[in-house]
Amino acid sequence: MNLNTKIKIIKKILFLFYIVLYLSSVIYAQDDIYLSLSVSDKRSNIAIENFNAISENDNIIKITKILQTIIEDDLVFSKYFNITQSVYENFSVSFEEKLVFLNNKGISALITAEVIDSNGNNLILDIKMFDVITGEIIWKHKYERKLENYRYMAHEASDEIVKKFTGEIGIARSKVAFVNDSTGFKEIYIVDYDGYNLCKLTKNKKINILPKWSPNGEQIIYTSYIYNNPDLFVLNIVKNKCDIVSKYQGLNVTGSFSPDGKKILLTLSRDKYPNLYLINMSGEIIHRMTNNSCIDTSPSFAPNGREVVFISDRPGYPQLYIMNIEGGNVKRIITNGPCDSPSWSPCGDKIVFTMRQSGGNYDLCIYDISTSKIMKLTNNQKNNENPSWSPDGRFIVFCSNRLGKGEIYIMAIDCSVIRKLTEISGTSYTPSWSPVLIE
Repeated sequence: MNLNTKIKIIKKILFLFYIVLYLSSVIYAQDDIYLSLSVSDKRSNIAIENFNAISENDNIIKITKILQTIIEDDLVFSKYFNITQSVYENFSVSFEEKLVFLNNKGISALITAEVIDSNGNNLILDIKMFDVITGEIIWKHKYERKLENYRYMAHEASDEIVKKFTGEIGIARSKVAFVNDSTGFKEIYIVDYDGYNLCKLTKNKKINILPKWSPNGEQIIYTSYIYNNPDLFVLNIVKNKCDIVSKYQGLNVTGSFSPDGKKILLTLSRDKYPNLYLINMSGEIIHRMTNNSCIDTSPSFAPNGREVVFISDRPGYPQLYIMNIEGGNVKRIITNGPCDSPSWSPCGDKIVFTMRQSGGNYDLCIYDISTSKIMKLTNNQKNNENPSWSPDGRFIVFCSNRLGKGEIYIMAIDCSVIRKLTEISGTSYTPSWSPVLIE
């Protein structure tokens, strides 16, 4: 084979190689065109056409409108999207002309949906998302749920739309557990992340405090005085079963689940001073984490399961500490005041906590692991306490008495979104945000 022939073969191979690279880039660009939000702070502009009820039933027509509203609210709250109602200057235009109209308005995607009554008991949501430029369907799904579960179905669609754009599942199917005393007793409640479907879990007319979700969302641990001692209970929501986990004499104060859900870190006062212990789900002590003549409490696992943040009054007032899971390598986080209720971000990069200010009020603060800097999230709006992270680490739920009584609020960690979670009489305390709950 002469040199010219070899050169021609090499050129052909290179040409084919570049063709493959080009085609690959086109294919991946089509798949990833809506993933730009994961590396950008810009919101994407989406149009939503009025959902179409394939039914003459007035209730289905009403629910169809509610489904659309839920999805719009979910997407706006996520802070990833600007939502536009798809209204055209000429209602007789073709689908192609609609896309041109939307493109000229800066819209990148169009969502349409049909809602179908399935045998009177089930509801079908057939939803599609179109690329405004190409007119192609970039995502579609047909959901079917019991009629009474229509809100969950809408949240399910919202979460998948968020995932299509960001690569990360949305948080619309999460819930918040908290304590409320409207009955005259402290009982545990749960509510959807948007404030709907309020449900009372405990009805024992005792003191029930400090609920915490398990990593899989099936269980909640809490401390209860059912037997006149602050014992630790676990409530299995799926099985509707409640068991006592830790009943040592004295404090059995809720801490947190380990990331694998097999262990619990809590405060026990079985000796003279309250210290941290690691127990299994049967209540057996695996390891004593601290052994000091002081109060160690409020532990929270890092998502890697190897470190713990907690509160200790070793310097004479409550301060933040980090240690490894064996109880060693203890490091104090220096702050400007007494601290409480630390919670490690699910992303592992931050710790949110409460710190008392010079005027006596408590504010929410975030400690950045990489920079060791502390940033205030609230500023003298009375007391803001007991923060808990959303599953994606972008929002925080907390309790505040800024309007006169303890109520539950949600805020974005950039402080751009603050809303009251739900209206309920009495005082509410110690919220805990669940993982995304998949049914």
